[in-house]
Amino acid sequence: MAGKLGPNMSNELVKVKDIMTKKIVALGPDDGLDRATQLFEQFNYDGFPVVNEENKLIGIVTAYDMVSQSYATHLPSLLNILEDVYSKKADEGMLKEQFQRVRAVKVRDMMNEDPLVVGPDIRVEDLAKEFIQHHRVNPIPVIDSDKKLLGVVSRFDILRFFDEKYFYKMLEESGHQGILQRLERFNERRDGI
Repeated sequence: MAGKLGPNMSNELVKVKDIMTKKIVALGPDDGLDRATQLFEQFNYDGFPVVNEENKLIGIVTAYDMVSQSYATHLPSLLNILEDVYSKKADEGMLKEQFQRVRAVKVRDMMNEDPLVVGPDIRVEDLAKEFIQHHRVNPIPVIDSDKKLLGVVSRFDILRFFDEKYFYKMLEESGHQGILQRLERFNERRDGI
């Protein structure tokens, strides 16, 4: 009977699948730096999953990866170029060569091939612990047992939990009537109704 589940029933726990973003924007391994940059600018996300033709996760690329992993977009390399430009050591040919190297970079060259991932049935509390333990990680891909990408979950998804209206709406939409009923009973007792 719906709504009469015991407090220890696992289907009452709020899970990653209840809060994850299901409309996924992903990159392919052969996408260029220009495509990745365009997506970062358009969506203002911290990172994008990288999938193959079967929509299986093969990596993730974050803004941090883009400036720390690949030589062509490596911040110290950029600083060296800027220093050469400012000191008038750089010529047009050198700059064109550098920009050609940047345009040749593919997502596979800068992605993290072994990203932190979670399954859809992980409890939100456990997800929060992952974010605490892995400070630079955001977002986290959500995959099934075959590594098929189901969604992504970000720190923002956890932060939204702190908004009372969102919290209740999410519980209602994800079928957690048992939790809602317990909250209502608790509030009634607390308010003396």
